[in-house]
Amino acid sequence: MSIAFPDTVLEEHESLRDKTIKIGQIARIASVFGVDLVQIFRDTRGRGESALLSHVLEYLETPQYLRRRLFPLDDTLRFAGLLPPLRIPSHKPKVPVTRVQVGEVREGVTLTGGESVDVGLDVPAALMRRVGPDKRVTVKVVSTSPLTGVVVDRSEAPEYWGYRVEVRSADEVLGDRRFGLKVATSRLGDPLAACLPALGEQLASSTGVMAVFGSPSRGLFDLVKDLRQKVKFIVNLYPEQHTVTVRTEEAMASALYLFEVLSALRNTKV
Repeated sequence: MSIAFPDTVLEEHESLRDKTIKIGQIARIASVFGVDLVQIFRDTRGRGESALLSHVLEYLETPQYLRRRLFPLDDTLRFAGLLPPLRIPSHKPKVPVTRVQVGEVREGVTLTGGESVDVGLDVPAALMRRVGPDKRVTVKVVSTSPLTGVVVDRSEAPEYWGYRVEVRSADEVLGDRRFGLKVATSRLGDPLAACLPALGEQLASSTGVMAVFGSPSRGLFDLVKDLRQKVKFIVNLYPEQHTVTVRTEEAMASALYLFEVLSALRNTKV
């Protein structure tokens, strides 16, 4: 699952505090619905805030015990402490090594020399294979005495493990072949009711799903040339909306919840 949106999503806010709060809302929505990839595409008419978006999103997705090592003091993170924690499974508490079991997966950062890793315990774990220093890695514990781990792909985690962030152009995002089903949202799109049957069928058969959103002032038809040729669905999520505008983060929550409902209904029928 991926969500994609332009770097002008913050354009209605002037202060860093308000921008940070909005980024926190996006991070929470992505985490609640188990989004694997957050894609930010550049809007050439904007203020170029992709770096701020990606930096704060990555900070929030990082377990608390790793943040000081991976994120030096930075003015862009000044208000990050105001945001609620994501509390996703990878954000494990810092505990004594005696409470760790073989097979447990934890996030870590490699230490000087790259032969050991801080995984949020009172002692570092030795690595079976040397990795470069100061790298964030996913580690599976293979021994507790001595504490030893092996670097694994995050897909080996038994639960949702968080999102990754990519900054790309709109063409790169919409041309991404990892996602066979791309759903754009727009007030100029097709009414939701008309899309539901086909959308439900496509969700059931697609291995990768991407939901694409516009910015507060510019919809996807303004941002993307030949939009209908690049996505399978363009959906108006709020055909009877009673507000002048729908915020991007509101559309995100609605679209991701819709996908969950359609998937649940499909599984129930099966």
